[in-house]
Amino acid sequence: MKRILKRVAGCLVIVLGVLMLSEYAGRVLNPEYTDGAMDTIRAFHELPPDSVEVIVYGSSIAWRGLDPLEMYQKYGIGAYNYGCNWQHLNTTLLFLQDSLRTQSPKVALVETFKVGEILEDSDLNGEIYYSKAISDFKGKRDYLRQCFGSDAGRYLSYYMPLSVFHENWSGVGRENFLPDGAEDCLGRMGYAGGSDDAVQVTIGDYRTFPQKELSRESIEVLDAMVRLCRENDVQLIFYTAPHEGECDNIDAMRAYAEENGCTYLNLFEKAEETGIDGSTDFSDWAHLNGSGARKTADYLGAYIAEHCDVTDMRNMPGNLWEKSLFQ
Repeated sequence: MKRILKRVAGCLVIVLGVLMLSEYAGRVLNPEYTDGAMDTIRAFHELPPDSVEVIVYGSSIAWRGLDPLEMYQKYGIGAYNYGCNWQHLNTTLLFLQDSLRTQSPKVALVETFKVGEILEDSDLNGEIYYSKAISDFKGKRDYLRQCFGSDAGRYLSYYMPLSVFHENWSGVGRENFLPDGAEDCLGRMGYAGGSDDAVQVTIGDYRTFPQKELSRESIEVLDAMVRLCRENDVQLIFYTAPHEGECDNIDAMRAYAEENGCTYLNLFEKAEETGIDGSTDFSDWAHLNGSGARKTADYLGAYIAEHCDVTDMRNMPGNLWEKSLFQ
């Protein structure tokens, strides 16, 4: 009997070891550009409950394009940048749902670069994979069901990534073994930019851009955002950040916001007010550099300070943003 128990215990130890090794190897073999997004998510969940009044959502256009510490310094606004790479519209909804589990923001800022794109019946990719850093809740289960449908193989790949990322061994380098950067991310309040290095970008005339209607699927997700914000007394502000190339959802987002009692700010149209310059404020064709991210924060911060009932955190000694500035 003792021999049988020892064998069973030995088998359990081996199985546990294999599972732990598989999970660690899966983390080492993360898809490219997911580690920073996971740091942003982990850092967000280290914030004290109900401490943030403004939360930014959207793809890397938002994540690298708005500096929350600039909002604090100029207007005392307590903001966190909860954007991440790619972040299609239903991923943005997931992040909004997730943030409302621990925070009670007064304002949600949603950048619209990916407003026309929904992940449905999708193969596993980096964007879906980094949602692993969000703990389980109904909104996440609904999101994964929308992305994976009933495909058991995709769920297996999500929870046991070694099975799908084994081919990444050839690209493993030192950075794959670095500790997570959640603490540094928290010091930046989620913001993923910083450098003022600039490339020349031509910002087009938004009045000449061909426009499209929003799809039924996009409207359904936007409606869910509106309902969620109303239920939680959150002021919803959509904005479009400028970039090189055309933007086809400006008219549709303006109309949607008007019909649903939201605010829409087209920053292509506000070039003079923001001061964003194609020769000084971009790191590539789509993303603002540090200078552009501060200018965006200045403009949106001024709008929020004037139109929203937010607290001046500068009157609260030792607040999170003050600690971030002087850490």
